Amino acid sequence: MELLCRDGRGGWGGRDSRARRATRRGRARVACLVAAAAGALAGACTSSRPPAADDVPPGPYEVVDGWPRVPEGVVFGPALDVAVDGRGRVLVSHAAGRGSGNDTPIDEPTILVFDPETGELLDAWGAGLFVYPHGLEVDRNDFVWVTDSERDRVFKLTAEGSVVMTLGEVP
Repeated sequence: MELLCRDGRGGWGGRDSRARRATRRGRARVACLVAAAAGALAGACTSSRPPAADDVPPGPYEVVDGWPRVPEGVVFGPALDVAVDGRGRVLVSHAAGRGSGNDTPIDEPTILVFDPETGELLDAWGAGLFVYPHGLEVDRNDFVWVTDSERDRVFKLTAEGSVVMTLGEVP
């Protein structure tokens, strides 16, 4: 099941400066996508059914069928966190089908980057880097910060997935 939320006006709204509108849109998208992903994953784990109206968080939202569009053969799930970068792209961290409690890095890309409008997969990276990429944030300079909760590390990466800095050590 795939879905994305949008407000009833076809956008994400905001009346302040361009930067504030982008920040508010990003926060609205993140909140909406997290709620949508949680609903989608909950449904996928229990049964296969189309999205219901109650899967959408309260507010002026609607279900957008077919979002995200994950190509055949790409492993996706369970989703762990969602963030939006300065270009509006939606980044999703996921564990490629496995849970916590592992000690080897995931072989598949663990950060998927989607077009916010079409849901098309634009980029995928992080293969072999993370054991459980639990936290995901994008800072104002578009650096991506990923917390690996199984390795007790925080990674700072470029928007293309190159490691810039690593904080923490494996015990």
